[in-house]
Amino acid sequence: MVAVVVVGALGGGWWAATTLQSPAQVAANAAPPPPGDVLAAVTLGELSEQITARSDVVRASATTVGITLGADPQSVVTEVSVPAGSQLTAGASALEVNGRPVIATTGAFPYYRDMVEGDTGPDVEQLQRFLVSRGFSTGGIGPFGPQTARAVRELYRAAGYEPLEREAEASADAPPATTGTDTEADTAPAAPAAPKTLVVVPRSELVVVGSLPGVVSATPGLGTVLTADNATLTVGEGAIVAKAKVAVSVLPVLTEGMAVTLVGGDGTLVDGTLGPIPAPPTGADQAPEVEITLSTGPIDGAWLGTNVLTTITVTSVAEEALRVPARAVTLHADGTATVLRQEDGGTFVDVEVRETGRLGGTSAVEPVTAGTLSAGDQVKVG
Repeated sequence: MVAVVVVGALGGGWWAATTLQSPAQVAANAAPPPPGDVLAAVTLGELSEQITARSDVVRASATTVGITLGADPQSVVTEVSVPAGSQLTAGASALEVNGRPVIATTGAFPYYRDMVEGDTGPDVEQLQRFLVSRGFSTGGIGPFGPQTARAVRELYRAAGYEPLEREAEASADAPPATTGTDTEADTAPAAPAAPKTLVVVPRSELVVVGSLPGVVSATPGLGTVLTADNATLTVGEGAIVAKAKVAVSVLPVLTEGMAVTLVGGDGTLVDGTLGPIPAPPTGADQAPEVEITLSTGPIDGAWLGTNVLTTITVTSVAEEALRVPARAVTLHADGTATVLRQEDGGTFVDVEVRETGRLGGTSAVEPVTAGTLSAGDQVKVG
């Protein structure tokens, strides 16, 4: 019993000593720690002010063309033959609508009617010129004759389809067909002539692009019900370029020719410069961003259709320099400048430096005596 009481008393005394504090102890614990040196590491690199943005990698120019809706009550995309980011060639089917192709052609104007064998006109001649450019013989430029019909069949088959056909209307002047002798002809019924079929080219199955090949930038998706608003195809042409989207608020600090760097998804870097800076938009409906075309080195075709990180260098003080906080640099009356570098034992030594630039609270410096200051050293701030 005595032992238990003694142990309990000792435990209670230890608890009181560790948890209960006198007013003096509380005040001492609340006091700030003794002042120490504020240190910063010396770093090596570029001292510059930069803005980051995103850039779309596209063709230099883009053409948006309309897809003509057919006579069916509803036009539905049943196949996307050439998805966005892929190359579209002349004579290929860009997409399929209601199971029928929309063949990419070149020309000066969109087709304005369905053409049928026997027709004449500027639209027929445009089709014939396109067929000739693809290596199909039309027998000349003029009426939609049998040779043009044969060329149309070859065009469709090269795209993986058969052209549409319709029966020709019977001619009232055609002589009745006869067989055998004249006597037999008087008594035997005339054999019906085989109906002639004519090749038909619906205008909904041709889309006219200014020049091909090109890269599809936008196309209706599979299952899209086409309307007058969404029945369009956008094809990019020319060189591969990057177009940066920047906030309107940063336009005042940007100038044409500023250095930019694109970073691809695989880490590849492409250097370039800013193109002409557009005027800030005005009006109540102004967009929060504007687009600036960049001038860069060659961009890999694999980047087409991607959105890449872009760094714009607004101000460059030093390309490769030792960087320290500006408050670590002490300027003296004789025009010299020094920093306090910490030694291994914790003491400090004055290192004379030249300040080559200052930006945003950071100074670019170089030691007057080579080797006295290096990246990784600790310097005293303030």
